[in-house]
Amino acid sequence: MKICLTVNASPWAEVKGGGQLAVHHLACALTRLDQEVHVLYSATLKDMVAPDVPYRIHWVRHFDFATLNPAIFTFPRALELLLEKRRFDVVHGNGEEAFFFDRVCRQAGARFFYTSHAPFIPRQGFFKSLANPVSLLKTLNPHLMRQAIQRADQVIVFSEFSKSLIVDALGPASAERIELVSPGVEPSWFEVNRNGDTANDFIFWGRLEAEKGLPELIDAFSAISKENDSARLHLVGEGNYETASRERVAALGLQDRVYYHGWMQTCQIKELASQCRYGVFPSRIESFGLAVAEAQAAGLPSIATRAGALPEFIEDNVNGLLVAPQDAASLAAAMQKALREPETMERLGASAREQAKERFNWDRAAQRILELYRASL
Repeated sequence: MKICLTVNASPWAEVKGGGQLAVHHLACALTRLDQEVHVLYSATLKDMVAPDVPYRIHWVRHFDFATLNPAIFTFPRALELLLEKRRFDVVHGNGEEAFFFDRVCRQAGARFFYTSHAPFIPRQGFFKSLANPVSLLKTLNPHLMRQAIQRADQVIVFSEFSKSLIVDALGPASAERIELVSPGVEPSWFEVNRNGDTANDFIFWGRLEAEKGLPELIDAFSAISKENDSARLHLVGEGNYETASRERVAALGLQDRVYYHGWMQTCQIKELASQCRYGVFPSRIESFGLAVAEAQAAGLPSIATRAGALPEFIEDNVNGLLVAPQDAASLAAAMQKALREPETMERLGASAREQAKERFNWDRAAQRILELYRASL
């Protein structure tokens, strides 16, 4: 079968997220199933490079706009040219770049699949939202994704939460086209050998954004640091909240205890995580929560929030600790508990690792997605 996956940006970009990594790992797994796989990524001209991969990469130019993403025009044109040459059986989009894919696929006789990674889907369509142009401008890309979901032949989600977002936005009939497939994590996360058992270091990795709960995390860490002189916090990633968070850290006098590592390669994150004692991921919303899944695979005892999809694979006091989102006091209490009860936390981390082995497997996910591809033809 000839398959083309698409996603805005790439898994090697500093702006990458769970969607880009998911596309890469799915492409690798489908290739292991002897499928012909192509991936259409976007990048700036200087960043159109990638390591050796088992699938074929194609590039379009990347544009970073907060409102209307030009990818909705560049990707369809590039896809049209590829379809003329490659005659794909399936095109599988993963974001707003797929807005016009239904027309392109229909003309080429390909099936159009779409995976929703969005933590928010507007309940109103584009034209109804024109009544509030300011709100529409702020949510233009989610509206584009809503339309892509509505037009796709089949929609794949990684969580029940993501499925409920779509059904709430598009109505109960949309459930018939949605398939829940548990994704995987990079297998090397299961091989992480932790050596941070004597440290009191917390680590977060992901986009440095307010929606990831960074304001609450900094305030919670400030609270526990007053009673724990050895506690430290490592922040890995970049994002729009970085400047404001640095200012907050300085105002609280925590500059020598909060470490900003910037963007790091996955191998570097694994090395740093292996030296830390706890993961902390206080997101306000998550359609899946890749960083948490990676932490579980590494056996890193973690604290997260009851937000979005996270409670679907984290059970409080079984394989991690859960707190209310946007609640710095509750987060601080959980972090204090972790410092007081390291043996309990190690038990939770070991349980998380065993459950992750059963749940997060890209080969199994690719096999199920391939079955869906074949059934659609």
